[in-house]
Amino acid sequence: MDRPRTDSHADSYKDPLWGRIESALTDEGFPASSVVDYSLAREEYARDVSRYRDWIQAGNHADMGYLLRGLDRRADPALVFPGLEGVITVLRPYPPEPAGTADLRYARYLNGPDYHDVMKERMEAAFARLRDAHALPGDFRYKICVDTSAVLERAWARISGLGWIGKNTLLIHPKLGSYVFLGVVFTNHRFGAPPVLLKDYCGPCTRCLQACPVNALLPHELDSRKCISYLTIEKRGSWEQAVDTKGFVAGCDLCQEACPYNFKPAKYASPAGLAPHLVIDADSLMRETEEEYRARIAGTALDRIRPADFKRNVRATRSAPRTE
Repeated sequence: MDRPRTDSHADSYKDPLWGRIESALTDEGFPASSVVDYSLAREEYARDVSRYRDWIQAGNHADMGYLLRGLDRRADPALVFPGLEGVITVLRPYPPEPAGTADLRYARYLNGPDYHDVMKERMEAAFARLRDAHALPGDFRYKICVDTSAVLERAWARISGLGWIGKNTLLIHPKLGSYVFLGVVFTNHRFGAPPVLLKDYCGPCTRCLQACPVNALLPHELDSRKCISYLTIEKRGSWEQAVDTKGFVAGCDLCQEACPYNFKPAKYASPAGLAPHLVIDADSLMRETEEEYRARIAGTALDRIRPADFKRNVRATRSAPRTE
């Protein structure tokens, strides 16, 4: 088996400004970051856009209309940030140990405060430190995007050499696996950084595909209409038919749990403990009022799920047949 490369992307070219930015990002809790010039990445990025268009055209985005509405901006990031020259991508690992119990589970990324806020705060802190130290050009502009703007984060991470897109459609970093948050910074600075494309080190492995109990995955393609994560987080209202969510009440990690690249990070990570907003008593959750629910999930990524939909998810875990 080939050994994935883990060398620093900064070694491929010399840019003092990028060196300072990378160091500041590392200090703020981003152990992996990279950069690519938009002008040099256009051709490669167009391939990702084409695949994304095909995915949308096939209806794989389900009821997530915002993905369709943002198609033009995702295809042309200069619409999101006029004057775009450089694209910085960062990774921040999240706790890899399971969140919840075998009967009532949460996706691991939910075990903590809202990642949108944490990521933006830490990224802004890195640039504020550089600005205060007069380490940025006077005309340097940037825009931070963390899963809220119309941006293809995984595409930029792939193109800048931070990993490859696995068969489960997630970015896989050679050392950190896929239990990571992604952030993108659009800048008006040209770094002279070309694309760095890693080999797809999934090879013949199909563990993630086999682990999906609802057959939502084909190699490198996800049908959101079947996906447990979509059904428990994004889907509004009742389901058309009974759904066995395999114990998950918010999100799903089954395809990630099966990935060999997640075994080592999970083995060596220190336990984070269960965040207080991730209640694991189904009876308490069913008795919870809407006001109590909103108070409990305030400041967390769980606020994506409406109160009635969350109870629907809990109800599904209680009615699902027990399996060994």
